[in-house]
Amino acid sequence: MDPKELVKPIEILNPENKAGRITVIARMEAENMRVKLPHPIRAVRGAGLVVTWVSDPMHGNTMKAPCGLKTRSFDRILVPSTLSFSL
Repeated sequence: MDPKELVKPIEILNPENKAGRITVIARMEAENMRVKLPHPIRAVRGAGLVVTWVSDPMHGNTMKAPCGLKTRSFDRILVPSTLSFSL
């Protein structure tokens, strides 16, 4: 989603900008979190909107085990909890 496109639905769903009303769940691969997540955060903050940000570390971090089953690396799941970036 284009970061600017995120602002309008938040304004519609929470016209009084009450804290705790909107939760935005970032569902992206661990490697993309540092690069892509700051853009929507900046757009929402720039519009003066208050939201709660949550990361879904399971999404986008799948790989196939040798037996063919989808699985996830525990280390990759932990990456979002250790990220820091400047906004």
